[in-house]
Amino acid sequence: MAEADIGAYAHSLIEDVRAQAEIEGCNLHEAFTQLMLDQLAADGHTEDAVAVHLKDHGMEISGYGAASDDRSLDLFLTYYSPRADEDHKIGRAEVEAAFRRLENFLSRCVSGTLTRRDRSSEVAGMCAAVTEKFGRVEVVRLVLITNARSVVRDSIAPMLFEGRHVTRELWDLRRLANWSTSGNKAEPIVAEFPGGLPCLATPRTDEDYSVLLAIVPARGLADLYSTHGARLLELNVRSFLQVRGAVNRGILDTLRNNPERFLAYNNGIAATASRVDFEEDPSGHRVIRRIHNLQIVNGGQTTATIHHAHRNKVDVGAAHVQMKLTVVSPDRLDDIVPQISAYSNTQNRVTASDLKANSAFHVDVERIMRTLWAPPSPTHPHDTHWFYERARGQYANALTREGTPARQKVFKAVHPPAQKFTKSDLAKFEHSWAMQPHLVSLGAEKNFTLFSQQIDEQPPAVDKQYCRHLVAKAILFRKADKIVARQNFGGYKANIVTYTVAKLAHATRGRIDLDRIWRSQDLTLALQDAITDLSHLVQKVITSPPEGRTNVGEWTKRPECWAAVRDLDWVVPAPLDAELLDVDTYDDDTKLIRGTSPTDWTDLAAWGIDTGFLDAEQRRSAMEIAQALDQGWDPAGKHLRSGLEAMRRARRDGFRPVSGL
Repeated sequence: MAEADIGAYAHSLIEDVRAQAEIEGCNLHEAFTQLMLDQLAADGHTEDAVAVHLKDHGMEISGYGAASDDRSLDLFLTYYSPRADEDHKIGRAEVEAAFRRLENFLSRCVSGTLTRRDRSSEVAGMCAAVTEKFGRVEVVRLVLITNARSVVRDSIAPMLFEGRHVTRELWDLRRLANWSTSGNKAEPIVAEFPGGLPCLATPRTDEDYSVLLAIVPARGLADLYSTHGARLLELNVRSFLQVRGAVNRGILDTLRNNPERFLAYNNGIAATASRVDFEEDPSGHRVIRRIHNLQIVNGGQTTATIHHAHRNKVDVGAAHVQMKLTVVSPDRLDDIVPQISAYSNTQNRVTASDLKANSAFHVDVERIMRTLWAPPSPTHPHDTHWFYERARGQYANALTREGTPARQKVFKAVHPPAQKFTKSDLAKFEHSWAMQPHLVSLGAEKNFTLFSQQIDEQPPAVDKQYCRHLVAKAILFRKADKIVARQNFGGYKANIVTYTVAKLAHATRGRIDLDRIWRSQDLTLALQDAITDLSHLVQKVITSPPEGRTNVGEWTKRPECWAAVRDLDWVVPAPLDAELLDVDTYDDDTKLIRGTSPTDWTDLAAWGIDTGFLDAEQRRSAMEIAQALDQGWDPAGKHLRSGLEAMRRARRDGFRPVSGL
């Protein structure tokens, strides 16, 4: 890549980091770390990446990630400086010192000498997770990420640590810039077959592609997955099911009991490539020597299960897998490969939701957001656009196309960097509002996968009103993020934010005025105060897991955690209650009443008499509800509304019903 392109990327990265810091309400280094981990996870370089910074004597770490199939444990260290000049460099001594700091963290963590008094802190959770995963993983990866230009040209040698293979990767500005030019594609995978892979070429019927049939040793497939992991399955986005599904168990049983028949029993895999290098074997036959940009688009379960079996000491040496390899012209990869992924039908059917960015839902959101003008806001005194980045790099590419600095300045004024959001952001906003914070806590990619499944089953109608409300949810989430950051809770900010938004939606029964948020592009003071108040209660619940669940991060991923937050004894403050929409809630109110007991309402009426806080009509409604429940029928609408309002008022003044309504 030309030095000018690297310089342009350096400036673009600084802008992205500043925007991320503004959105997250954090410092630039924290924003850089979060930005890099999110992008690495999105491209399949890591899984469940969590940004947690710890710096102590001789050690430092910025975050960690662990593969769901225990393939690898990743430890990250990030160095960032808001510099874009060519003199911003990092030398070998600094690189080696950085890796030593990561190694020292790992050593102290595994040996148990790294102790923290606060067991609920993110650092304690990280140490517990690293220690637990280290005993099971196949490889440990130490990853240094920096926006400096590295003068180290050769790769950093791997090492052994207590019997574990440890690799060391450096992502400097040049590598990050090269990575960014691939848009939403990860760094291409080049698969080597030193012994040659026998193949059969099918008749070529189209200039854009050709098809090869090959038989791949199962051991070679396991090694490929061991090296590249989820990146190998990038276009086949189903996650490995830990050999729980019937298909996976069948594959595993065949590998254990009849590996020599695996080729006959298994349907094989479908893969794509941009180029194949051939050579002749000693007998004069053409064999595959190298496959460029290899992606397995169907048969991900087969590949991951073979790897799982191999690393668990199952002999897969006698097993082979058939592979249909479609070699696609590089300029048609984006057009043809998604269709191959959609229509391949081997072990499991790949649904439209697997195509992620190419689905109609995301295309429609992008189309409408490009033409939807947002009203002026406290930070932007003119109309602006919210930029939906359906594929990574769209914003940077659009900015580059503007050409001159003056036009780019206008573009950023109309499309503020802080008003950019991605597919995973969208899923986070929607799932938080839909009261599913435990799914958001699974991590950006897993949460997005689950969101994709939901919209595939029940696609929403995407129109301007949907997009206005989507932006309002984004504002609500991001403002809540800043409010929570100001509370200095000391960790788990992301979890506190999603749970606070979810509880807010639950407590208000979704009656927050999203249209008002859209019109003002901001939250009212009453809503901000409510978020501040509620976040403190939420923080206490999620950082106090029940006995037997010491890992806070894992606790927040459980439906039981949401149940605990949902049951918090929190009443909507009067100033916010006055702003809520007045909508027909009869069905919801009826369900709420059915979950109470007659005693709750007779006690309420008695409390109202004793305190004088309820008028005669409210007390009468309470008694009518008690009678209706006792006789097994639903109360009249007027009593239902009056009774619930009386209950909410009484709760604010200290009354506590038996049912915890």
